[in-house]
Amino acid sequence: MSSQVKSSGIFYGLPEYASGQEKQSVLVAGANGITGAHVTKVLNEHPERWSNVYALSRKPPSQPLGGNVTYLSIDLLNSPEQIAKGLEKTGPITEVTRYSDYVLFAAYIQTPPKEGGGLWSDTAEMGATLLLSNLLEALKISKKIPKRFVLQTGGKHYGVHIGPTLNPMEESDPRYLKEENFYFPQEDLLWKWAEETGATWNVTRPGFIIGAVPEAAMSIALALALYATIQKELDQPLEFHGDGTAWAIEKQVTSSRLTYRAEWLFQTPTTANEILNIADGGSFSYGKFWPILAAAFGVRYEVPKEEDAAYQTITMPQTLPPRGFGPAGSFRISGSFDAWSQRPEVLAKWAELKAKYGLEHRNDPFENHGDVFGLLDGETLGNWGRSISMNKNRKLGWHGFVDSADSFLATFEELVDLKMIPPFKTPEKLEVKYTGC
Repeated sequence: MSSQVKSSGIFYGLPEYASGQEKQSVLVAGANGITGAHVTKVLNEHPERWSNVYALSRKPPSQPLGGNVTYLSIDLLNSPEQIAKGLEKTGPITEVTRYSDYVLFAAYIQTPPKEGGGLWSDTAEMGATLLLSNLLEALKISKKIPKRFVLQTGGKHYGVHIGPTLNPMEESDPRYLKEENFYFPQEDLLWKWAEETGATWNVTRPGFIIGAVPEAAMSIALALALYATIQKELDQPLEFHGDGTAWAIEKQVTSSRLTYRAEWLFQTPTTANEILNIADGGSFSYGKFWPILAAAFGVRYEVPKEEDAAYQTITMPQTLPPRGFGPAGSFRISGSFDAWSQRPEVLAKWAELKAKYGLEHRNDPFENHGDVFGLLDGETLGNWGRSISMNKNRKLGWHGFVDSADSFLATFEELVDLKMIPPFKTPEKLEVKYTGC
């Protein structure tokens, strides 16, 4: 499908498709997650191209879907035979298996950490692989194979969670050694299934995804917004618990709205059977964002501590880092967001804010603090770079871009609308002050 480039709000270089194209349909697995919810939303905004968008998830959606979206209540942990029956139900759902042109798989299970381990310490995470295996087999049982199946994986494919990677991270990088990773068997499953069925495929690899949905507890944006909100309420500054290296290193992220470039994948024949990264397309570091976060919420901030005695050193257990050479990954921390989230004064203030503003959470972030604030620790405190190469995407014609700082700020506003954080007033023109300048 031919397209032109357009801008929309804070997003630039987006494809704009010609009118009069044949309508198609898509099945989104994991439709309540950050990716699935936003892909569903964006495709629903274009009924002239998408006759049916089928939102598959175990739990009902937290918000009305409407438009051309049909909700499918299917648990992908059920047997393939049960899933196939769910796809073959009478009524409009029959169209899913009869006419679904594309499938986007963004379903995920966060496996509890190993005893004594941190987030992602159980790196096999076979539960997520089972979800994919069950759906692929169910589609075969139904004998209704889509034109293309898109599997979303992520930066953990490159080993960002265990130590320094090849940097920038490119799709052609080899699988790192001596470390189980559930994305590897997922890819192998998809490729074997595609060879057997004749379907085309994509594997996408975003960075940490920035977005606002009620179902997703694992949200860096939610953690940052709650941290800034409560620190202001307590008249305390924003502390950065990493050292100067972690403060300055580039760590690219991925706006949830840019994940809708799934449509671009679907509509671009040259992207078939390709692995493609997804990132915002610009430069980003948490040190450069920290003053912006502080200005947005009207709170003070601090830079990393200078004295060595303030830090403890964390060394990753993998002796060989993902890049295949050099010492194990190590970094220095002066504290953690997860520990902050369990302070008595923080919990008391959170209870007060919930009652005052009627905040709503399906998964309370302070009860599930490891998935929220532990995630923020994992993202911000490591001192190795996470540059996500978009070179291959650009060669294939993708030019979408959003400033990651703008994406965070827009997401904070969405969190207010969802009543997940208290309202705050961002100045029309942020006066960002950089310490020492």
